[in-house]
Amino acid sequence: MDFVDNEGLVSRKDWLEAVEKVLGDNDFDQVLVSELLGGIRIEPLYTSDFPPARSNSSRGGSLPGTGVNRRASNISGLTNGWEIRQKHWLTDPKKTNKSILEDLERGVNSIELIVDDVQENDLATALSGVLLEVAAIAPIGPDDNVETARKFLSYAESSDVSEQALLSDLSCDPIGALASHGGVKGGIESSLSQVGLLANNVSQSFKNVTTVRIDGTIYANAGADPVTEIATIISTGVTYLRTLTDAGLTIEDAFHQILLGATVGSDQFLDIAKIRALRELWGYIGNSCGLEETPARIQASTSSSMITRIDPWVNILRTTVGCFAAAVGGADLITIDPFDSAIGIPNDLGLRLARNTHLVLMEEANLHRVIDPAGGSWYIESLTDQLSELAWERFQRIESNGGIIEELKAGNLQDDVLEMKSEILKRIADGNQVVVGVNQFIFDEGNQVLRETQPKFLDRSVFEDEIKPLWPYRLDEGFEER
Repeated sequence: MDFVDNEGLVSRKDWLEAVEKVLGDNDFDQVLVSELLGGIRIEPLYTSDFPPARSNSSRGGSLPGTGVNRRASNISGLTNGWEIRQKHWLTDPKKTNKSILEDLERGVNSIELIVDDVQENDLATALSGVLLEVAAIAPIGPDDNVETARKFLSYAESSDVSEQALLSDLSCDPIGALASHGGVKGGIESSLSQVGLLANNVSQSFKNVTTVRIDGTIYANAGADPVTEIATIISTGVTYLRTLTDAGLTIEDAFHQILLGATVGSDQFLDIAKIRALRELWGYIGNSCGLEETPARIQASTSSSMITRIDPWVNILRTTVGCFAAAVGGADLITIDPFDSAIGIPNDLGLRLARNTHLVLMEEANLHRVIDPAGGSWYIESLTDQLSELAWERFQRIESNGGIIEELKAGNLQDDVLEMKSEILKRIADGNQVVVGVNQFIFDEGNQVLRETQPKFLDRSVFEDEIKPLWPYRLDEGFEER
């Protein structure tokens, strides 16, 4: 493959010499280099000769397209678009059903159904009229989600859809429940065993159903930087691979039973690189397990921590950037938090705007028409390199401490994430990190428009105290009472 001819162009060395003349006695790094949380370094210029190829060539070089599994789950790109997954909360089954059907009729093709201690008849009412072989359903319940998954499968088996046609992500994640709730009913080992048994049954009976969803959003929404989020996803994935193979699945079938869940925010370049780095490292895990091609399916969800109660209209812009980054990064399915979701269960306007954000970016902006649109950007490739290397190092430290479960039990991960969150909130409070409408560019007249108009979220309080739980936060904490 021929790249652009550099003959006659100014070299990086010439550029640095010119910069030094302008800077004088000022330090290059202090003036022109930015440092992000997690040790990520942002240079002022990226070219074909900078940064150099990574030392660990086993995971590919830094030339566009040469990294392992950087593009998308399909090497030819997601030219049919991504899966639009919308969140719905099962409060009143009939009202929820009406809202779900409206979404599906207007462009959504996948539903994340958040439930409490739901009964099968409530599921039947909420999903009445939904074609389960056309729209994928991801039931999200309390605890490790195993019981909710079983109830959903029981409902699906009683419907007209065949086992081979059913589309679903059962979203079981006992490690995520341990991290977010502080414990799992019956203990984490028993829960993992139940997930293994369920995955074995699902793998044998259902072609298009996954059992496990690794929820990296738990860590990111509590304050974890992208490096830590990726590392926890990979470490959790390794634990689940061991669990599923111990339950009798082949390693390839075990990979097919796992959905990777990560966040995207309002830093489009960093988030594009994060999706690519996550796919690359997961591919490296697959290669280490002897797989030539690693099944990798990634759900990108906009970070709930960036959804502010203050001036919530700005959230529409933030989630647009997040969706853009996820699409360019090659996420297989994308979920957008409605702009009013920090206030309570989103209303029809919030759901419509979230849905149409997808549709504008897909149908009008045509983001999916280009294969690997980020390939060839030296900046994004460099960010992907850094995230891959730093996250791999963090992953290895977690594994050397006994893996993700032992890291959580020791409280090391929670302490690190709390420190990261404190640093972010300090930057916002000091004005060093801008949150539009919160600490700068404030528009007070818009803050009360949606307050006290919707019910609160379902209660997801901690029910056990096995470990120190990770608490979600929002960027506008400390500003809401002004």
